[in-house]
Amino acid sequence: MKASYVMGNKAIAAGALEAGVSFVTGYPGTPATEIVEECLHGEDVYVEWSVNEKVALEMATGASLCNLRSLAVMKHNGTNFAADFIMHLNFTGVCGGLVLVSADDPGGNSSQNEEDTRILLHTYGHLPVFDPATPAEAKEMIKEAFELSEEMGSCYILRPVMRICHSRSVIQLSAQKKLQRVPQFVDDRSRFVMSAVSEPRAGGKMRPLWRHALLNQKQADFSRYAEESVFNSIEDGVGPIGFVGCGIGYSYIKEAETVLRRKFPVLKLGTLPLPRQKVLTFLRGLEKVVVFEEIEPVVAGLLRGICSDEGLTVKILGRDQFLPGEGELTTEEVIAAAARLGLVERPAAVKPAAVEAPVRTRTQCIGCSHRGLLSALKQVSRKNKAIVTGDIGCYDAGSFPPIELQSTIFCMGSSIPVASGIAKTGIDRPVVAVIGDSTFFHNGLLGLVGAVSNQSRITVVLCDNRTTAMTGFQPHPGSGENIFQETVPALSPEKIGQALGVKTRIINPYLLEESKTILDQAIREEGVSLVISRAPCYLLSTRRGGQPYFARREVRMVPERCNGCKICINDLGCPALYYMEDENRVAVDLKSCVHCGLCADLCRRGAIITV
Repeated sequence: MKASYVMGNKAIAAGALEAGVSFVTGYPGTPATEIVEECLHGEDVYVEWSVNEKVALEMATGASLCNLRSLAVMKHNGTNFAADFIMHLNFTGVCGGLVLVSADDPGGNSSQNEEDTRILLHTYGHLPVFDPATPAEAKEMIKEAFELSEEMGSCYILRPVMRICHSRSVIQLSAQKKLQRVPQFVDDRSRFVMSAVSEPRAGGKMRPLWRHALLNQKQADFSRYAEESVFNSIEDGVGPIGFVGCGIGYSYIKEAETVLRRKFPVLKLGTLPLPRQKVLTFLRGLEKVVVFEEIEPVVAGLLRGICSDEGLTVKILGRDQFLPGEGELTTEEVIAAAARLGLVERPAAVKPAAVEAPVRTRTQCIGCSHRGLLSALKQVSRKNKAIVTGDIGCYDAGSFPPIELQSTIFCMGSSIPVASGIAKTGIDRPVVAVIGDSTFFHNGLLGLVGAVSNQSRITVVLCDNRTTAMTGFQPHPGSGENIFQETVPALSPEKIGQALGVKTRIINPYLLEESKTILDQAIREEGVSLVISRAPCYLLSTRRGGQPYFARREVRMVPERCNGCKICINDLGCPALYYMEDENRVAVDLKSCVHCGLCADLCRRGAIITV
């Protein structure tokens, strides 16, 4: 065993390897992405980036049915996508240990929303959940989860939040455990064929009801474990007001105690279901309890129920009435809560700083191929008064200033169906859906199929840079390689479009005028049209030693010709362009400019030229 200073995601992967995992699947999504990639370091472990999260969990379940320990990894948005399968998996249970990592992102630091998957997975799905307080605890929890999954015959959940996934700490690492299991599949149709049929083994009861009853019976086993778990504990303190720390909420409490030099009565909770008897032991004798949890008042509600059942008069304060109902918890929030309760005087040293950090404009990397596409599409859309729906990916920066092109962004794959819905209202405006290649294979294809079969009049613009750039260059079915960087068949979006009978065009987004002409033609067509904007990710290709997809044109400014119109900035949003307010003109940062020449193509005054 050796101590290493590692990120939480590496600690989680290490825990899975130490538990003997041999099958790992997932779909890239911050904050969980690195867990899958770190599992590549294991020996004789199958690892893949699946086409989406539902497929990832289904693949992992298939391995579990062959008695292998398997792991499926995703973020909260992906867990939503996999929910249909989860709500059957909870009924059937598993064979080999199966753990689902569902990473939440309180504060929406890298997500289009924030949510609490404990509600979906435990409150609704009745599956047991581990909620780690530290990266080290996350590593130990996932090892325990594999053991319990096989003991209980149930999928177990590890739910790390972003600050667990991306924080670093000293972790004790051990060798990978090799279970030497030979895959074996045993038929059990009563268990794994989920159909509304009469089940003889249950005296003729309908199979879904029988499986539901078995899931309900497992809850007692889950609760018995929670009572004994080392991840739940009581710490003595002073006063009639106690703090409950769920997952990382406990770490914030401990940091606050260090700052305040004060010890509070604390109940540390790392599991769902709750250890009811331990909870009662803690609550008795207290007047108030504050529950620190991310993000919804899940545990607060459960504690209120226990108090009601037992006739306790303890007032439970949580994120529905005392703490903020949105955003991340912090140590400062714990201290502020203690101050509001009159427990401490809020120290000046932890008050928020008066200096505000500058806000970073969301944009693409300098040289990104999406920049030329978004500029061309903005000009064409403005001319045709088109409505543009967006999707999740690097190109979604086009919905923010200064470009402000896409008018909607929901979840992965929604751009095409939303565009189809807008078009079917009969609105007298063209409708364009912008989607990326990884997102297209994730869940965009079905939207395109629906648009074609229902004869929607929309233009689909597919941003194809041959990678999942937004989360760190993971391959997808169109990349031509897998997670091991082995060459595999690359699926062709244009052939898919042609097979669907869609008129398909391919553009080079660095050729601005040509792109505008083709986009304008596509927008004016009847039915569904598909425009594929194809160029490799500039950042990835140059890191691998490749040459830029564009002909390098050295950019120069002619300051006296610039009238400060800022069209170049507003239509490109390139970080290498900046406005000099005192001189009312644009300038080029030649240290960061990659000389794609798009800004010169846009400037009609000749203030930016290429030489």
